[in-house]
Amino acid sequence: MTSTVPAWRWALVVVAVLPFLVPLLWLLSGVFKPVGQFYAAPPTVLPSPPTVDNLASVMRLLDVPRLIANTLFVALLAVAFTVVSSSLVGFAFATLRARGSGVLFAVLLVSIMVPPAATLVPQFVLFRSLGWVGTYLPLVVPHLFGSAFFIFLFRQWFRNLPPHLFESAELDGANPWQAYRYIAMPLARPALAAVAVFAFIASWNDFLGPLVYLRDASTFTMSLGIASFQGTYVNDVHLAVAAAAIALIPPLLVFVLAQRFLVGGIATSGWRA
Repeated sequence: MTSTVPAWRWALVVVAVLPFLVPLLWLLSGVFKPVGQFYAAPPTVLPSPPTVDNLASVMRLLDVPRLIANTLFVALLAVAFTVVSSSLVGFAFATLRARGSGVLFAVLLVSIMVPPAATLVPQFVLFRSLGWVGTYLPLVVPHLFGSAFFIFLFRQWFRNLPPHLFESAELDGANPWQAYRYIAMPLARPALAAVAVFAFIASWNDFLGPLVYLRDASTFTMSLGIASFQGTYVNDVHLAVAAAAIALIPPLLVFVLAQRFLVGGIATSGWRA
C-alpha cells in the first residue's frame, strides 16, 4: 500500500528549507554574474548572461590547487586520526568494565563544554616549546587523542549493539582488540561515516588553527588563503564570492557521497536485538 504525502507537509518542508537555501542560491548567482550586474542597484536575481570571469580571475590571482591540496592533506589526516582514536576509546567505554571508568567518562562529558578558545593559549605555548609552530603538526597531532563528542557518539553506538556479540567473541577466545576490529568496527560503518563527514567539514572549515600556527603562505589552508585573498582584494567582493564558492565544492562532494551512510546511521540508530 502506498501513501501520499499531504501537500501541506511539502509546503512546510519548503518553508523550512528556504532560509538555508536562499543564501546558497545568492552565492551561486553571484559567482556567475558579470561585475556590472554584481554591483547593480537594485540587485539582479539571475546573471544575464552568465559568465565564468569571476572564477577565472580567482584561479589566476589565487593558488587554488595548492590551497586545496594543503587543506585536503590536513583534513584527511584529521579524519583518519579522529575516527580511529575516537572509535577505540568509545569502544573501551562501552564494553570494558574498569574501576573509575564512570568518573573518566563524566570528565570526558565535562570537557565537551569547554570552549576551544579557552585552551588556545596553553596549546600554543606547548606547541611552540616543541618547535611545531609553522608546521601542520598542531593541526593534526591533537586528533590522535580523539574528540570528546565523537567518543561519546561511538560509545552510545557500541552500547546499542547486542551484548551477546562480544560475549560470544570472548568465549571463542577473542581479545578486546579483536572484538573491536572484527565485530564492532564492521557494524559501526554508519557511525564511522557520520563522524568522518563531521570531522572532515570541521577540519576543512577551521580558520583559527591555521591562523595561529601557520606562517608560510605556501602552507596555508583554504580558509586562511581566502582570508588573505580578501584582505588583498578587499574592494572586490565578487572575487571573494567566487573564492567562497570554490571552497564550498569539496565539503558538498563529501556530503553527497556519504549521504547514503548518514541516512543509514539515522535509520538504524534505535535498533535493538
